[in-house]
Amino acid sequence: MQGFRAVFAGEEVESMDCLVRRLLPGEVEEAMALVWEVFLEFEAPVYSVQGVETFRRDIIENKDYLANCRAGKCPLYGAFDGDKLVSVMGMRSNRSHINLAFTRREYQRKGLATAVFQCLLEDVIKDLPKPSAITLNSAPYGLPFYLHLGFIPMSEEQETDGIRYTPMRYMINQ
Repeated sequence: MQGFRAVFAGEEVESMDCLVRRLLPGEVEEAMALVWEVFLEFEAPVYSVQGVETFRRDIIENKDYLANCRAGKCPLYGAFDGDKLVSVMGMRSNRSHINLAFTRREYQRKGLATAVFQCLLEDVIKDLPKPSAITLNSAPYGLPFYLHLGFIPMSEEQETDGIRYTPMRYMINQ
């Protein structure tokens, strides 16, 4: 990998061999397969059995959520290396909360997830009214990445239904 093309404000920006853009309805299943694979590798080992089951039920097998992703109500963004999806970031339908961020191991720490976040942020900034902040609940593994992006913890780590997370917020420049 040497560079990527990112789609910001509707324009592709070239700097690596990957393309970063909003996902299409037909790419939701591929995105969920990547999410589940990376979740099992990095998150599941520090979650309880209940937490893994909660994630599977609420995200991977949630028919309403998946339908909302396909309809664009819960937008997904991704980075592609050729035809291969290698990084995914998703939002809830309110478009002010990130609920997914997963990157394949061999593509981590190469700037792809940051580029996906920038693409997502450019899209969110176009919303009217523009949200003042983006929130997320960071899993333990993702905390350093979100701090690097400028997210600020809103409280200590919590656990709900076996899912460990730190609530975080990113202030959007007004």
